[in-house]
This record gives sequence, C-alpha cells and structure tokens, in this order.
Amino acid sequence: MLIVFNQMISLFLLMLTGYLANRFGVIDKTFESKVSRFIVNISLPATILNAVTGSDMAHDQEMLPIFIAAASIFLVAHVVCHFIQKIICWNPTYELMLNYSNLGFMGIPIISTIYGGEYVLHVSIFMMTFNLSLFSYGVYLLSRDDAKNRHFSVKKLLSPGILSAFLAIGIYLLDIHLPQHAVSLFSTVGATTTPLAMIVIGSTLAGVRFSTVFTDRELYLFSFLKLLVLPVITFLVLRFFIRDRTLLEISTILAGCPIAGNVSMLCMEYNRDVTLVSRGICISTLLSMISIPIVAALVAVL
Repeated sequence: MLIVFNQMISLFLLMLTGYLANRFGVIDKTFESKVSRFIVNISLPATILNAVTGSDMAHDQEMLPIFIAAASIFLVAHVVCHFIQKIICWNPTYELMLNYSNLGFMGIPIISTIYGGEYVLHVSIFMMTFNLSLFSYGVYLLSRDDAKNRHFSVKKLLSPGILSAFLAIGIYLLDIHLPQHAVSLFSTVGATTTPLAMIVIGSTLAGVRFSTVFTDRELYLFSFLKLLVLPVITFLVLRFFIRDRTLLEISTILAGCPIAGNVSMLCMEYNRDVTLVSRGICISTLLSMISIPIVAALVAVL
C-alpha cells in the first residue's frame, strides 16, 4: 500500500502542477484542449504501441483472458448500477459516471507506474471495450428517452486509441520487430503521456468551484460506491474466473479509477447534466488519490 501511495503522490504532484499553472495563468482552456488532443491522438497511441515494441513486453501472455476481464468489469458495473438505480432512483447520468472510468488519462499512468510499461497493452484492451460500451450502451442510456438522438456511430469507435490497440495486438500476435528508430520514437513520445495527462487533469480542476463539490452529500455517496464498493465487488466476482493474479489486480484497480472525461463530452452532446459530471470528475479524481492505494492494498491481502 505504501508503494502505491507513493506513486499516487507523484501523480498528485503532477496534477497540482497543472492546477497551479492554470491558476497563475500559465496555461488555459486552449492549452488543455490542444494537449488533450495531442495525448488522445499521438502520445497515448505511442504508449500503447510501445507496450508491444519495447523490450519488456511479455510475449507469453494470452489475449483472451484480458478481453474477458475487460468485458467483465463493465458487466459487473452495469449490474451493480442497475441494483443501485432501483434503490436510489438516480438519473442516467449517474449510471454513466459509475460505469465508465478514466482508463486513458488515469488508468495507463497508474498501471504502468505500479506494474510496469509492459502492462499498458492490458489497459489498451480495456480501453477498446470501454469505447465499444460507451458509444453503444452509453449512448442508449442518454438517448433512450429521445428517439431522434438514438443512434450508433461506428466512426466514434475508430479513434486513434482503438486503432493503435488493434495495431499493437497485431504486432504482438505476429511477433513483428519494428526498426529501432520506430521503437525509440514510441518510447520517447509515449513517455510524455503520464505527465501531460496529470497536468491537464489538474488544470481542468482549476475551473471547478470546490464549494459546490465538497458540500454535495450525494457525490460523496456516489464516490464511495464508484471508488471502493465497485472495485471490491469486481474483485470478488472476477477471482472465480481469472487465474492470473496480476490481471485480476489490474482489473480491480481500473474498475476503481475516477470518472472518464469522455462521459462529460457525451453528456454535452446529448444535453445532459454536464455540471454534475464535472463535479463528479473533480471529487472522484481527488478522492482516488486515497482510494486507489486502499484498493491495491485490499486486493493484495484478499
């Protein structure tokens, strides 16, 4: 737990750097937007490709268990959320926030920091499942009351992250060896993902009024369910199906990551409560600095 906590402190300090830089006018919304696009379209795909082109990649790992684990955490989240919905009667926005975690900006830095860069490929497969679920079931949740907006877009699934994940799997399965210059490029550019992602997240938090976040009791209840209850349930369910201990731990930690930024963009597109999502992202991101070490410690002893 102490090792994970120290790593989370390092990530938190990067977030704090972004927060202070925004507060002092060094970076602004334009910077956030452009750097986010750089991460999503360039550095994150480079990180994924580096996971299979780097020398640390373990080529004896099977893909099928990872796909099963990735699909399972979303299935568990759907079932848990449906049960909570029956009790608390939350609106669909809460269900969306509970289901979808920040795998790219938070998941990849956390998993690569704790377990090593060779496990980034695991997270990329989770991200593929994430996008398939978000732009199908997620769109259904937000548009089920509006027949005009109920549609499925294949184009939205063909993001650079998805395409690079497919390419990485192809390189992995075919055991393709790329030129050293390409390997070096992926390694160098991919290394910028973690610091840039944390700085951007910190910068976005500077635009949130904390007085409206920390006084909302419902958000505390939601964060408790999202960051602690859901990953524990995920672990208890998946341990009966996943024999690989590391994969089980990674699945559990990813299930307990804070809310994904994609949820905010999707809610904006479908005229849902974007303010609620922003506040949820804020408090879940901050509390994850404490909850993720706790979850990592729990899965180590359970």
